Amino acid sequence: MFKRIVPTLLSGAFVCPVAYREEHTYLVDAANLAAVDDYLGKIGYRVTKTRHGGAFFATHVELGGKEERRDARELFTHIKHTLRPLVHFIEMVMRAMQSDEFLFAGAVIEANKLMAAIDSNPSFRNDLQSLATQLKGISADGSDRGRLDKVMRRLRDDGYLVLSNPDREIYQVTGKIEFILEVIEYLMEHQGAAVEEDEAATPEQGGLL
Repeated sequence: MFKRIVPTLLSGAFVCPVAYREEHTYLVDAANLAAVDDYLGKIGYRVTKTRHGGAFFATHVELGGKEERRDARELFTHIKHTLRPLVHFIEMVMRAMQSDEFLFAGAVIEANKLMAAIDSNPSFRNDLQSLATQLKGISADGSDRGRLDKVMRRLRDDGYLVLSNPDREIYQVTGKIEFILEVIEYLMEHQGAAVEEDEAATPEQGGLL
């Protein structure tokens, strides 16, 4: 398991019970976590947890080097580009399903129920069309169901969702959502902060991978 977890963390994955159940169970053990953290420390990384402990991920110990700053800028830029459509998707799901559970790791989204809610409300259909145009590479043409499938596949590919039941098209939210919520809080607290060429704005945990 150790050999599997190290490259998983270094790949930028968020290890949570939804997306990486066995790996997460392994890291919950204090001795295992210490061993992985010690190994990563030798190559300039550390294991970090989201504030509510829903996911483990790797970060640079320091951002002093050019490579570390570059990695942080790339991640932060990616987050900024995906943050707006992700927030819009969260809002749409919460309103359509009349629930706030999407904000928690492990929350369930049934694509068929979500599609039924979209079909019955022109406002949700407009939200879906707008969301499709915001996500790069997704065409707003075609059916509403086709757009929804593409949006959810994109969020799955980006690590925010896991298709837990393909037959029933049931998705679950991963622990990465906790990290994104922390990023949102950070941006709200530092609205005037800009990412400079030699400095990257980062959430409170410290350096990002």
